[in-house]
Amino acid sequence: MPRYIERPEATLDDADTSIALPYGMDAAGVVKAVNDFYAYLHAINSAGISYGYARLEELLQRAAFSGLISEVMVRSLALSMETKVPGLARNLYPNGHPDLIPRAMYLGDSVQYGDQGVEVKAARNPASIQAHNTGSNWYCVVEFSCDLETQPVYEREPTIIRRVRIAYLLHEDWSFSGRGPTSRRTPTASITAAGREKLDKGLVYCRDGLTGYSLYLGR
Repeated sequence: MPRYIERPEATLDDADTSIALPYGMDAAGVVKAVNDFYAYLHAINSAGISYGYARLEELLQRAAFSGLISEVMVRSLALSMETKVPGLARNLYPNGHPDLIPRAMYLGDSVQYGDQGVEVKAARNPASIQAHNTGSNWYCVVEFSCDLETQPVYEREPTIIRRVRIAYLLHEDWSFSGRGPTSRRTPTASITAAGREKLDKGLVYCRDGLTGYSLYLGR
């Protein structure tokens, strides 16, 4: 059986339960969301290889895989907060911002641009977090490692959620990157050093006791 089929497990021992989180979020819900992602990826890849397909990490482009992680985390975090007060719900507006919004605050739990809630971002490189919507808001940044280099492919390690950080970022914690007059690239903004420091203080989950952006391994 390929190594990447191994299913990791997140535990509350790797979480910081002392960090104050918004909207009734807690470390246990974050750990559950990480394990839900592991379960989903394990099920998809196990079924895929049985039919002769490559694992999902090879089939999807990098941005698409990051989006998948974000979506699974959003859905799981929303489910874990069904009994919380005020609690968060998944934003049902297509590509709405933020991803998680206070339950019943917006009609039908749907809003294109809301000023309350939590935006969820997944990134391999925590030093280059980017976003298209950069207003002052709560952000949940999920850092993961994905082995795309080991050969042969069946020896590749399973994808790991390394850290989850939650912090309130201001508009000035983002550095806007414009585009040329002929470019069709979507304008994006990158997080500043000050923003990264805020996220470090909100390190709610950290696998293997890793801390700090300097420990990013590039995988």
